[in-house]
Amino acid sequence: MSVPLRWRLLDERSGVTLTDCTDIDGLFVDRVFPVEPLYERYTLVRCAPSGPLLAAIDGTGPAWFGNLVVEGAHIPGRPVSERCGNQCRDCYEISEELLDVRVVGHRPAVDDPGLLDIELEGHRRDDDNNRGGTVPPAVFGYRLIVWPSISGATEGTSAGECRDIAGLFHERPDTWPPGPPLTLLGCRPGLTGSFEAELAHVRVDGTAHPMGWGQRVFGRVVATRPSALGDDLVDVTLDARIPEPLAANDHPFWDMWRTGGPSEPNRWATLDRSDRYLWVRAAAIHRSHVPDKPAGRVYHLDGRYVTDYDAFYCAIGEAINGPGGWFGGDLFWLHENAATGDGGATPGFHLIWHNSQIARTHLIPGYDHKRWLPAVTFDDLVRCLTEDGVKLELS
Repeated sequence: MSVPLRWRLLDERSGVTLTDCTDIDGLFVDRVFPVEPLYERYTLVRCAPSGPLLAAIDGTGPAWFGNLVVEGAHIPGRPVSERCGNQCRDCYEISEELLDVRVVGHRPAVDDPGLLDIELEGHRRDDDNNRGGTVPPAVFGYRLIVWPSISGATEGTSAGECRDIAGLFHERPDTWPPGPPLTLLGCRPGLTGSFEAELAHVRVDGTAHPMGWGQRVFGRVVATRPSALGDDLVDVTLDARIPEPLAANDHPFWDMWRTGGPSEPNRWATLDRSDRYLWVRAAAIHRSHVPDKPAGRVYHLDGRYVTDYDAFYCAIGEAINGPGGWFGGDLFWLHENAATGDGGATPGFHLIWHNSQIARTHLIPGYDHKRWLPAVTFDDLVRCLTEDGVKLELS
């Protein structure tokens, strides 16, 4: 009896198959991702606030203002007196973003009573800027930009400048820690030495679907032993970890997609929002790249379960491409698919959104603590679809 080979390692550069295997110990882990962030206290030192930050201090505006971007105001060594202009690209690239920020206090600066030390509460967006936020950049101060907390806004508002930021640059635990060392179980022999590979999910029809950057496998072979899964197979221990391992409770998703995907619509409806996001991601990985369906076709979006942002993408994916279908997972891909095609429907298509009142009730202005951005509203989605040429009918 042949053993199903479910995973494939593809050379990062050439795309050549390095090996196939039955399972991967360390790919699915018993955790919930991403880990909820820790809220921190920051101090804007010697700050000259303006705009929404000043309003938060003097009481004319809310203490909470969403996200705050801090950009380097000047890099030492540049031929200017102290600060670069607002268009300094090098300074712009030295930036950090603080999320869900609230002003919690302020006081006159000790060495300059005309300025303020302002206390904030929030958390840092997890990224690679400035060595992962552990080392202060070499700058003479920071420009402050409040990213709007209202949906649909596309530009930030200046909130002043400060000389330093205390409490921002330090070591933190990983919000999405890498998985344990990997062991490839039931592999075809041949994988040796060091490699940089893309991981792909292999379906029963033999098609391989690359997983993406978060599931790449960079490392080397540590040991090889005969596998209990087959006389001609081996288990390979690697000096490698998955950067963003998959949650163990999502294993059934991958088994379902491997065998062809969901056979009826709305299988996602009972999931919580985090799992709906993972559903959309799995649908994107397993999408069929086929020509768009002919122009003039009418599509029906079942809106009964569209109670959050990710549910909308589950529903429109199935409206266009059937159960488990994908038509984007964010506003960028929604626009690309609706306006330029290659998502399954010829642009200018007719979409009937049934039970749209449910989404209108749930997708309202506010702050999205899953995306850490202003919430995308029902009106935003309607505007995006219609501006991209979709003949939208709400029912």
